[in-house]
Amino acid sequence: MKKVLSVLFMAFYALTQAQTNFFLHIKPTFAGQPLQLQTNVPALNGQIVNIDHFNYYVSDILLYHDGGMITPVNQSVFIFTPTEQGCFLGDYGIQQLDSIQFMVGVPSRFNTQQGAEAQDISSFPLSHPLSFQSPSMYWGWQFGYMHMVVGGNADSDNDQQTDAYFEFHNLGDHNQRLVHMPILATQTTMEQQDVYLECRLDQWLHNMPLGTVGVLHGETGLNDSIMANVNTFSVFNQPQSAGLIEGKPMKFYTHENTVFMENMGVERMEVYDVMGRKIQEVKWMDSQVKALLEVKDGVYTLTLYGPNNSLIGSRKCRIIQP
Repeated sequence: MKKVLSVLFMAFYALTQAQTNFFLHIKPTFAGQPLQLQTNVPALNGQIVNIDHFNYYVSDILLYHDGGMITPVNQSVFIFTPTEQGCFLGDYGIQQLDSIQFMVGVPSRFNTQQGAEAQDISSFPLSHPLSFQSPSMYWGWQFGYMHMVVGGNADSDNDQQTDAYFEFHNLGDHNQRLVHMPILATQTTMEQQDVYLECRLDQWLHNMPLGTVGVLHGETGLNDSIMANVNTFSVFNQPQSAGLIEGKPMKFYTHENTVFMENMGVERMEVYDVMGRKIQEVKWMDSQVKALLEVKDGVYTLTLYGPNNSLIGSRKCRIIQP
């Protein structure tokens, strides 16, 4: 049986330790679609929701790369909104990015007057994430920052009309949530890699009584539960298109257990699974790679060799059956 497998590539890495610019993009979505403010959309319970605003903090980002190395991102705190969906993480000598870890919320050391690195909000430049925001993300020197705020209108009586205003303001040094996830980065240019994630607001609002909650400000009860949703319902994920080099896709396809790949000028390819085990060595044949290989859905590393067994570099790919 013929199967068509689309392969989404993370990057083509040079052997040198050249600095690469890294960017993080997190697109807010709702019910599988890009989030649109002030637009009626169906919620998980079948009711209608209209989101007016949605802001949250991401902090203490760690980049896991190159077989077990960890690089902390220089800037500590970032803010994401429906209009601010990307940030520059810095330039690093990273070849293969494997996973990312970040905290959702403001770290304790910045949060309240007890924090070791805390300072008054008015001392930050206006462009700083911890400066004044609209809507406000700060509840004062004693209580600190709100890790996430979301507000809008919900349907309280199942008549498919939004008639009840709601807001969540999440405080508390115990309400930050840690996210660690494997990723595929997009090699946008030889000097730039981009990480594309989604923030699924409908999952973040899972099990929240939006039609009756009103304005809820605090660190316990539903405000604690909504932050727990970050991990319980995998609020942050990576879309299947992640890792695709725009305009430069490479496709695998199989027929009768044979794998074909377009020629890219290499003479030999080694295929490794996620455990680092070599599962296949492929010789170049004419204009295509053609080899018997049992391919399952998953992430693989392809190591490429040129003439005289010269090592060119590696590509990491995700194979998905559509």
